[in-house]
Amino acid sequence: MLNRNYDVNIQNIELFREGGNCSYVIRDIRRHYFLKIIRAPFLETALQSIDVQMYLLRVQFPVIPIILTKSGHPYVRVTEYGEECIFVLFDYVPGDEPAPEDTENVGELIGRLHQVMKNYPGKLVVKGKDFFIDRYIDIMKKVQYEKTEFFLFYGNELWERVKDLPRGYCHCDLYRGNLQKTSDHSMYVLDFDTSCIAFPVYDIVLFCNDTHYFDYDRNGYTKTKVRLEEFVKGYQKYCQLSQEEVSTFHSFIAIYHFQLQATMLELHGYDGSIVEFFDKQYDWLLRWENDCQKYLK
Repeated sequence: MLNRNYDVNIQNIELFREGGNCSYVIRDIRRHYFLKIIRAPFLETALQSIDVQMYLLRVQFPVIPIILTKSGHPYVRVTEYGEECIFVLFDYVPGDEPAPEDTENVGELIGRLHQVMKNYPGKLVVKGKDFFIDRYIDIMKKVQYEKTEFFLFYGNELWERVKDLPRGYCHCDLYRGNLQKTSDHSMYVLDFDTSCIAFPVYDIVLFCNDTHYFDYDRNGYTKTKVRLEEFVKGYQKYCQLSQEEVSTFHSFIAIYHFQLQATMLELHGYDGSIVEFFDKQYDWLLRWENDCQKYLK
């Protein structure tokens, strides 16, 4: 299929990751490629992601190049076991997460991303309280979790703190693994599946987040604040950021726990053991809020 649709001569295919979608490292006689196979449940977000990446390539923003088919399309539609999926072929660009000393440069890169996406001609989904807060509460209600009221109250409080902050383009999954630094010091942004209109500062907080997601770290607030200050130096070369946005970083880290947990549970499902996990998140968030309030006094 690849040889038929692309100007390639595939010699070897190696599974890279398997989950909701599959990805492979592919080698032909000249070079390496990276193949993503996106299955039916994820087609809508994947097509949006491809459109965003093609726009960014046109404006020369550093994303991994998509290899066009022989007919000039950025993907191939395939029917597999009665369900449609798409194949997307990328350049293979090896690299690693940015190092701490790259933080200011990453800030400049993301400032540029937010700036160029202001002119994106496509339509992006708007994500609000339902996405960031309420999905998690709804899952708790379904399993009748005994501390649901705490999460409901705290989630509403968090939303009140941030709801009036500036909205705009948001990558919405900008943890450090979605940035890649190559051996020649080039930097790329990856994975635009969750692109939306939301809070641009959310991207900044996710990258600068130096807390430990599962095991609470009492130094997480201070470490995150230090990295955030470095990031903002670069970011403000392209985009302005208000002091109000910067000062709400601790609230967005808590919101991240609501948002990511809901996404993971929707994707992978859950059973009775989820109660223990909820309890751990309850403990984490309670300690985080208490420590943050001490720092803010």
